[in-house]
Parts: sequence; C-alpha cells; structure tokens
Amino acid sequence: MNEHLFIYLYSKIIVIQIMARKIDEDKINRIKESTMKMIVDHGIEATTIAMIAKNANVSGGYLYRIYSGKHDLINDLYSEKIVSLLNELEFLLALNPTTIEPIINAFVRNRIVYSINESIASKFYYQLLHNENFNLTEPLKLKNIGLLEIIKRIGIQSGEISKDISLFKLHYHLLIYPVDFINLKRKKAFGLEQSQDDDISYLTNNILKLLKM
Repeated sequence: MNEHLFIYLYSKIIVIQIMARKIDEDKINRIKESTMKMIVDHGIEATTIAMIAKNANVSGGYLYRIYSGKHDLINDLYSEKIVSLLNELEFLLALNPTTIEPIINAFVRNRIVYSINESIASKFYYQLLHNENFNLTEPLKLKNIGLLEIIKRIGIQSGEISKDISLFKLHYHLLIYPVDFINLKRKKAFGLEQSQDDDISYLTNNILKLLKM
C-alpha cells in the first residue's frame, strides 16, 4: 500500500469514527430528553424503558447498551443536574467571597429562569428531589457539604447567617425551598398564585431571614 493511499484510508476511518460518535451523542441526548418528558407526563413508576426508547426513536437494545435500566438512566440525569447546580454555586462563590446575599439572589434568579426556559427539565428535577429512591453519590455529597461549609463561614463572618444554623437547614433553605416555591406556584394549586415580578427579592429576603434564625 503506498503512502498516499494509506493516508486517504486512515482519514476516512477517522471521519467515520467521528460521525459515529456524533450519532451516538445525538441518540443519548434524545434518550435523556425523552426520559424527562415521559416521567413528567406519566410519573416515574409508570414510565418504562420501552416508552422512553419509542419516544427517543431508538431501539430498546441500544438504550440497554448505554444504561443498565431505568433507575440507572434516571440516576445519571439526576447526577448531571446536581453537578450543574454545585458548579453554579462554586462559580457564584468565586464571584462573591465575602457576602452571601448576591449568591442567593443569583441562585434564585437562575432557578426561576430555568423553570421558564427548561420547563420539562425543571419539573423532572422537582420530582426526583422528593423521591427517596434517588440520592446523591458520595463524591457529590462531599462536594455539597464542602460548598455549604464555605457559604456558612462567609455568612457568619458577614453577619448574614446565624452561627447556630445546621448544614441541613442551610441546604434546605438554599437548595430546596426556592425549587418548592417555584413549582408550587407553577401548579397554581390554590388558584391564588398570581404572576409576581418580585419573586426573586421575595425568596432572597425570606432565605436570608431563615438563615439568621
């Protein structure tokens, strides 16, 4: 085989491999989007791998090549979301190393924007947040605790957080409470939930008050 032919064939193989990876990435993205939609529409228990595969336009066999089952797939999506949230907190901490008010304000704002722009993903995350079958991995738990400890230290030093507050309460008030508020309001469960322009300041001020108790 001459050198030019070898280079030509080698380049063709590389192109084919790149295209195959791109196809796989597209399929995996469709599977993830399908999983979120099926669970939001039908609930976690009623959703099946067959439903997810059909909606994603992939075969069940292909899906099982990537994930061992529904629980594995959902856990992967949940972990991705938690990683994204913790990375966001890490970034906000780097921008605001001496006060927590702008961190809380930006975090709340981002949750509201996310619920509007990524409605399905937001509802999916909310369901998992209150499902005992899906938990953080140990590395994510440790990262979460580490970030909360930094936020607590900054808040105590700035006088924005009570020195007696537990990490559990800090976790709830900062990471769970705004998500619960946004989703309860979105459901319009009581017919009282009018559209408000001050949700960001309302939630930020409430969280700051709770953290000083």
